Amino acid sequence: MCNSIEWGKCEICGKEEQLERTYFYYPIHCECCGSKDKNGQNVHFEMVRHCINCPAPMPKEIHPLCKAMDGNTYRASISNILPIDIRGEFIINESIIKEKQS
Repeated sequence: MCNSIEWGKCEICGKEEQLERTYFYYPIHCECCGSKDKNGQNVHFEMVRHCINCPAPMPKEIHPLCKAMDGNTYRASISNILPIDIRGEFIINESIIKEKQS
């Protein structure tokens, strides 16, 4: 660690504050992150920059860059997925998985 302090706008409340980062890791092979889990498997992560007063809400939708069968890379839109790992302060303030009403 370089012991540096990140300063900027909180993504939750919008105040200029000292920021913390929370990382949400998902079991998705993406073309954007280059991150791997402890077993060497590719994972996608979403990062939230927030002040100490605002824990990061769990993302309802994520947008990894994925390679398609045609060889091109597209931004996917994925909802109803839980992270496999979370690093940092977070809060779950509503349903993440939404069931279809019949």
